[in-house]
Amino acid sequence: MPPKHSYTTHCRLRPLSPSPDDQVPAANPQYFYSSPIPIDDPLSAAVGTIPDASNPSSGVQNLRPFSEGDNLSLERAWLGFANAESKEEHQRLVRRCKLGRKVDQEGEVRRRLEALVDRLAKLHIDKHKRESVASAKDGLLGPTSMVVLTEDGGGEEKVVCCQELEIDVAAELRKEFCGLVRRRVGWLGQERVAEGVMAVISKIQGGGAEGQEQNKKGGGGSSRPGTPVPQMVVGSVPRVPGMSGIGVGEELLRGRGLVDGMGESGVATPDERERERERGTGRRGESTAGTRIAGKGAVPPPEEDTAEVLVGIQRLHMVSLPVLQMKPIYWSPVNDIAAVVRATWFYRDTMIPLPPLVANQLEAGYRELRPWTETWSDELRSALDVGAVGEEKVTHRLWPEHHSEKQRSAKSKDGQHLPPEPPVSSDPFCAARCFSGEAAAEGKLEPVREEADTAMPPPEQRQYSNHHVIYKNAKEAFLLKPSQQPSAYYSRRPVQKIMKGVTVGVPVVRGFDRAAWEKVHEPKKQQQVKPQPVRQEQRENNSEEGVCQGCQEELRKGQVTDLVLIAHGIGQKFAERVESFHFTHAVNAFRRMVSVELETPAVKSVLRPEQNGIMVLPVNWRHLLSFEDGGPTTGNEEDKAAYAPDGFGLKDIEPGTIPAVRSMISDVMFDIPFYMSHHKPKMIAALVGEANRVYRLWCGNNPGFEEKGRVHLIGHSLGSAMAVEVLSKQPTRVPRPLGQVPNTKHFEFDTVNLFLLGSPAAFFLLLERGGLVPRRGRMKPGAEAADTVAKDVVGELGMFGCIAVDNIYNILAKEDPIAYLLNGTVDPVYAASLKTAYVPSLKTGWFKGVGDAFRGVVGVGGSSSLESEVGGAVGGTEQQKKPSMMMRLPSQLELEVHDFTREDVAEKKAFLLNDNGQIDYYLRSGGGPLEIQYLNMLSAHTSYWTNLDLIRFLCIEVGRRPGRKNTLPAMRAVKVKGRFGGVAVGGSG
Repeated sequence: MPPKHSYTTHCRLRPLSPSPDDQVPAANPQYFYSSPIPIDDPLSAAVGTIPDASNPSSGVQNLRPFSEGDNLSLERAWLGFANAESKEEHQRLVRRCKLGRKVDQEGEVRRRLEALVDRLAKLHIDKHKRESVASAKDGLLGPTSMVVLTEDGGGEEKVVCCQELEIDVAAELRKEFCGLVRRRVGWLGQERVAEGVMAVISKIQGGGAEGQEQNKKGGGGSSRPGTPVPQMVVGSVPRVPGMSGIGVGEELLRGRGLVDGMGESGVATPDERERERERGTGRRGESTAGTRIAGKGAVPPPEEDTAEVLVGIQRLHMVSLPVLQMKPIYWSPVNDIAAVVRATWFYRDTMIPLPPLVANQLEAGYRELRPWTETWSDELRSALDVGAVGEEKVTHRLWPEHHSEKQRSAKSKDGQHLPPEPPVSSDPFCAARCFSGEAAAEGKLEPVREEADTAMPPPEQRQYSNHHVIYKNAKEAFLLKPSQQPSAYYSRRPVQKIMKGVTVGVPVVRGFDRAAWEKVHEPKKQQQVKPQPVRQEQRENNSEEGVCQGCQEELRKGQVTDLVLIAHGIGQKFAERVESFHFTHAVNAFRRMVSVELETPAVKSVLRPEQNGIMVLPVNWRHLLSFEDGGPTTGNEEDKAAYAPDGFGLKDIEPGTIPAVRSMISDVMFDIPFYMSHHKPKMIAALVGEANRVYRLWCGNNPGFEEKGRVHLIGHSLGSAMAVEVLSKQPTRVPRPLGQVPNTKHFEFDTVNLFLLGSPAAFFLLLERGGLVPRRGRMKPGAEAADTVAKDVVGELGMFGCIAVDNIYNILAKEDPIAYLLNGTVDPVYAASLKTAYVPSLKTGWFKGVGDAFRGVVGVGGSSSLESEVGGAVGGTEQQKKPSMMMRLPSQLELEVHDFTREDVAEKKAFLLNDNGQIDYYLRSGGGPLEIQYLNMLSAHTSYWTNLDLIRFLCIEVGRRPGRKNTLPAMRAVKVKGRFGGVAVGGSG
């Protein structure tokens, strides 16, 4: 029985501290996320589409609550934003707005705005200076700029420094000013503030009034001589402008220099990408940024910052507060950002949260009527005694009447009426800072505008606009439409029915009931035995030296032992325009399938005892590159450049005919010629940098992995050839621990297994006159020390094909036109002597007896016979026929001609490169009379990510005990029949 949680100070499930307002019962809020994939169930498949969280009848399967531990971590971080000063200021402004007065203390607002503008101007100047240096040095990104229309929407245009300026302005305004202030002060508009930032940039750069005048006249989005507009570097990370309110400004102020988002292009310099995000250094299951992160540099950040909390059972995502957005940690959020809802009121029968605007109106009435008190109970009893007239007195109107709103509306500077402010704000920043946990809020994915979620919506946009509320007690309430409300004329008495237990109208509850949610949406969990509440004496016994044993057990189970990084191939530039083609989606599905296979009995039976899970993460290197300008000229290319026109790029030489086809071809196929050009170093640097970034993040979020974990690499298509290139120059063993400065020349991790899928690596070895050779001095379990230093067996660091890995596997689909064989690059004669090997298939029944076959080889009973090693595990190689009693011996001539020395050297090379003595493995296709190879060819190159045979093969080879003696019989190299009778190469090891 697993240890229970102590629920004490050191337990992540400890209860929250009491609310500052002890008179009002705690709201017991719950955080939800909208996603087709549950982050707490890695074995679940994606279902449906993301629904509208405000609609209680849609997408029940996709609106998901965070786990209990994650919810508590999120709530602790959320409550950390509240402060008495912001709450008092907000309430004072609300009172002034009710009286029709303008916002006072405009001088203080102007002072804070001036500091904000100055901070953003200096930030963007510094950012663009670094980008210009990095762009000239590495050529990773290309310059451009952005055009923004003026505030009145007219035809006049102005130039801003980059796309992120407007995003940063929105982010800083939301952090610096209450939503009520932003809406009531006209000169706090985003466009006006952006103009002010550009004016300061011009002044600092020496442009003065002349430079500002050119900014106003500038158009076309391009910089001209004399225009003090810094160049923007694009193409690093896609994002939607204004999506989260966390722009480059905030990220750089926090010392990260990395942009998250989707859609339009974002910004990240190589130096900034190399500096890993300092998130996630806490232990698994804890908030990694519950405290504020101090800014770095000369420009101090605002006092209020964001918090980031790791969530999910695999800790692959984080929630940014107070913007309420969930993002992936390790890959670019291509359509993988989810809006988060902080809910306080719920539909009773489904536990689906009410829309925040409705919930906040309910909360305002709840605090006004105080239904948790005995006084309210007395009022309900009196209403029952009086009758329908009395019941009319205890109902509460959900939304204020329209005519009263007009009387209380404030006037803006242009004299138009503004709608009244809601009693409880739904703006995430305002809800977190200006309230004490009672406000419901929802994150947004669309561009942020200063008016969003701060004003009372017009009557036609209100949900339950004509409803009244009856509060039954401290938790229950009922929304009644006009035909259900109390009426002496119609003799309607809903309060009487409600007090008798009859449901009237829409029943809602305050606070989340997890058991009720699981009963409706997750019935399988209800069948599991629920742990009994822990008594105080049990809590004391369960907590040793301030450590919760339940948390420690969860931490142990979550410590993954094997990390698999996947480098994609060609076509990911096309995925920037067609999101469904993005490599990340394939990896996410691949990860779930790996998790499923690890739970199967056949795979479990061959895993090493200490194996504790496999994590699969993508290495998205292509989005860091731009080749539009053809790249920089260096060295001996200067003479060529002298005869070439100045500044032409791909768009200048591409005909205008069939643009869609040409664009697709350039995005998909041009990666190969780019790799074979002077762009190759840039592409290798992008792969190395992104892989090291992901690895550093993983080690930061998983303490102890750097010392005990193993890293494996999968390369697909062009990514496999790039992996071979990098590993040929990789140190034989990577020193530990990680240095302070990221390495840009090679991987910062030691690669145990290298899997090549659909790989053209053999073709590149042919072009470079290279071959696969083991690395000198690289010992691995089961290897002979003498073989690792033999001159005719191993190669040296820097030789193309002399890779620093323990095992290399080349998996290819038969009809894949991109894939080539690698056995021949070790020794063509040796390769010709081997039988064709296949990835064991479920269809052939090989895995049915894999556990028994494996135990027969490495068990206590000693090695098994040849028949049990090869024939007993069907499917790894072609079916073995029963050997004849009289095996033909080689003739004297054959013995004299055969080069046994070469064969011995080739075998030693092969076993140092792979414990099985061979590298190439075919995937079995469907076969049958209706199989057409030329049709299968169209999908063969992208079929690897959904192939169950490959996934199980990967799980076993990554998870098994290392060493030649621990390989499975059906995986070992087998010689063709004839001179050597078809025996397994090297015997049983």
